[in-house]
Amino acid sequence: MIVLLSGMVLFIAIHLFPTQVQARQALIGKLGRVPYLALFSTISLIGFVLIINGFGMASKEQLWQPLSFARPLVHAIMPLVFILLISAYLDTYIRAKLKHPMLIATCLWALVHLLANGDLASSVLFGGFFLYALADILLAKSRDSIVPKGEPKAKFDVIAVVVGLIVYALVLRGHQTLFGVSVID
Repeated sequence: MIVLLSGMVLFIAIHLFPTQVQARQALIGKLGRVPYLALFSTISLIGFVLIINGFGMASKEQLWQPLSFARPLVHAIMPLVFILLISAYLDTYIRAKLKHPMLIATCLWALVHLLANGDLASSVLFGGFFLYALADILLAKSRDSIVPKGEPKAKFDVIAVVVGLIVYALVLRGHQTLFGVSVID
């Protein structure tokens, strides 16, 4: 469990660091933008690898029985999650309206997976990401001025929906291979 927790702390801490705008700007000023991004990416990757390895090693002790409606809820919500994720990278009306579609997607993904799993490792993973995304949404206002925004275009919303649904279908199909859990009966 210590590897999973270490990975979660490292990954979440580095992703919350940009909410400290002055500290972030000072570090960029000291290192330069590209070295800062390289350091951010390296720490993120180390945290991510620790999360993956730690989840595999962590206790799967059942803490509660998953809710009966949770699995259908996951199938209903996950297409929206992927649409939101894709829209975060494009100048969509979705992003313009929601401001933080990736963080909202993370909240939704974590919440439905938390409800669908009742084991310790899943609770740490999905509960941790849910709390992180909520905190980041609340802290995001402090850095809104540094997030580049373009003019939204409807074609990008269409692209976000189409690509999001394709990615959802691919993840659904490969969920067993990717994550060791079959979601297609």
